[in-house]
Amino acid sequence: MASEALLEVRDLHAYYGQSHILQGIDLRLGREPLAVLGRNGMGKTTLCLALTGLLPSVRGSVRFAGQELVGLAPHRIAALGIGYVPQGRRIFPSLTVEEHLRLVPRRRVTGAEPWTPDRVYALFPRLAERRRQPAGTLSGGEQQMLAIARALLTNPRLLIMDEPSEGLAPVIVEQLVATLRHLAEVGIAILLVEQRLAVATAVAQRIAVMVGGRIALETTAERLLADRELQQRALGVSAWRAA
Repeated sequence: MASEALLEVRDLHAYYGQSHILQGIDLRLGREPLAVLGRNGMGKTTLCLALTGLLPSVRGSVRFAGQELVGLAPHRIAALGIGYVPQGRRIFPSLTVEEHLRLVPRRRVTGAEPWTPDRVYALFPRLAERRRQPAGTLSGGEQQMLAIARALLTNPRLLIMDEPSEGLAPVIVEQLVATLRHLAEVGIAILLVEQRLAVATAVAQRIAVMVGGRIALETTAERLLADRELQQRALGVSAWRAA
């Protein structure tokens, strides 16, 4: 029997003006991580924006813990327990690490250990060392830590991450993968949007491949890694980008 869905997306369409970007997306996410893999321009970021309410021009259904999200404002979606780490981090360069974390609105949780600044500093000791440093002076990897920490402080049940490995050195990518695995182990559901095969398959066993605004393939990490012809058909040359 399939596990109960935390997030269920049915026939989701999204538009920028007259441009029809998402063309009938179906996805189901339980507690295990799911990676959405695809090349640039396939609609992955649009999917993130549609799920978080940041792109209002959508139709179809997005249900989270049984509640319909389509039509809700982004802050109401976040308050239900969806955290978002956007592509490019989107930090405020002039604010310190500590100021970023103080500004985050907290969702109350029961029956689980809440995320606090001390807890995220324990997860990311380098942020603790730089808590009074302007975020714009941090390295790319440290800025990504900050973006994740900021999302965790909302106490999410689901964390949506858009291209978190983008622009990071290989050793930092390894640390990122370890962090995402840890978050999955402590009970946070993860929807990872990536174009790097090695990162996606290191975090998630379930893989959905996007092509042209649609889910072209759903498979397992094991099958995708073992079948180079399938990689080439589904992903093209981007499949060979190493972590």
